[in-house]
Order: sequence, then C-alpha cells, then structure tokens
Amino acid sequence: MKNQLLKNKNALIFGAKGALGQQVAKAFKENGANIYLSDINVDGIESSELGEIRKVDTLSEEEVNGYFSWFDREKVLIDIVINLSASNPAEYNHGKPALDVSLEQFLIPLKTTTANQFITAKTAFPIMSKQNSGVIIFITSTLAKVGSPWSAALTASHAATEGLVKSLATEWGSEGVRVIGVRSEAMPDSPAIDYTFTTMGENMGLSRDEMQGVIEQQKTALKRLPSTKETADIIVLAASDLAGYMTGTMLNHSGGHILE
Repeated sequence: MKNQLLKNKNALIFGAKGALGQQVAKAFKENGANIYLSDINVDGIESSELGEIRKVDTLSEEEVNGYFSWFDREKVLIDIVINLSASNPAEYNHGKPALDVSLEQFLIPLKTTTANQFITAKTAFPIMSKQNSGVIIFITSTLAKVGSPWSAALTASHAATEGLVKSLATEWGSEGVRVIGVRSEAMPDSPAIDYTFTTMGENMGLSRDEMQGVIEQQKTALKRLPSTKETADIIVLAASDLAGYMTGTMLNHSGGHILE
C-alpha cells in the first residue's frame, strides 16, 4: 500500500509511453493521483493498463494549447505537470565525438528535451496561477553538472533546462506555482541509456555491460545506477506536498556522482 502522497491530485504526464513515463504514471497512480496521459507516439487515443493515452506533440504549441484548454474549460484543476518527452539519441549522435555532431544535430535535444518542456510549462502556468497552486517538474541528468565526453548536445540541453528551472521558479513563485527539477543518474533499464552505454563503450573498446560497470564503480558513491522506478519515486516526492516549500532547485538523484 502506497503512502497516497498525491491523493486526489490531477497530474498531466507527457511522454507517458517512454520507459520513465510509464513508471511515473504508475507511481503517480499508486500514490492516489488522477493521471492524464499523452504521448506523440499514439494514433489518436490509445488504451493502456494505466488509462487512455492521447496523442499530443509537445513541440506544437497549438496542440499543447488545445490539450490544456479542455482542463480550463471543464474547470479541472491541474496540480502537477511533467513532460518526459524526448528524441532518439541516435538522431543527434549521442555517444559520438563532438566533431561528429552537426549543428542541426546539436540543436535537436535543445528542442526535444528543453524547448518542449518550456512549452508545456508556459501553457500550464496561466491555469495554475488562477488556482494559486501547482507544481511543474522538469527532468535532467548528471550531464548538466559533470563534464562528460561524447555528450555535447544532451549536456548543453540539460544544463539549459536547469537554468530554465531557476528562471521560471523565480518568475512564477509569487503566483503559488512551484517549478522544480529532478536530476537523475543514468537509468540502465531505459532504451536511451542502453543505447548510450553501447555507443560510448565502443569508443573505449568496452562492451555495453563493461561501460555500465565503469560508470557504477568509478562515478557513483553507491556503486550502482538507479532504475526508472527509483527515479519515478523521487518525482513523486517532488510533486507532493512534502516538497511544498521547494522550488527553483534540482533534486540530486545521482547516487553520489554529484556531491554538492
């Protein structure tokens, strides 16, 4: 039996079909939230064991505005918004040397993991400000704080996202809206990290599992990496009233890779 930390809260989860998105949806529901799921990889409306998933392209302001307008029209409170949409790391040569990343590729994560979170956040804010309550959660990784080779595009994107968290939190706090981030270490049970360890391992003459071992043993104090479920549980904490006085900060879910 879960703690019901999110009992009766309405949570909008974008990117709900991804590995982390599925775990967040499950964790939110187990903790009592009413979840509203969407993803770009849906044909109209798709049924899942956690509920309906609607098609929303979070890079389309028109689609996002249309989606949010239903909640505003029906006077359904929006308590939590999290956007976990992302692009395929192969599209921007993640895990490859910076010289192999074109300008066009470099900009892909800045659109698909930073700009899209901005779009859903700024669309949520007017509704939340009328309520004088709500929390918007951003997701980044340890790349935002740690220099890592073969990660130029995603590193820049995640660092930009963390700056955005601070800016929006300062601007929107007086309206009762919290903006908070979760900075996670790599989650090996996600396809994106599986790809990353495989590609980076090739650069070092290591297998995918050997590459994971290097990160676990040489980078983290706990000598292991988190699962998507563990990261989802931290996101529940960020969304809950237990974190009600936290805004403009990143929850450091790095297993001691980052010590601050």
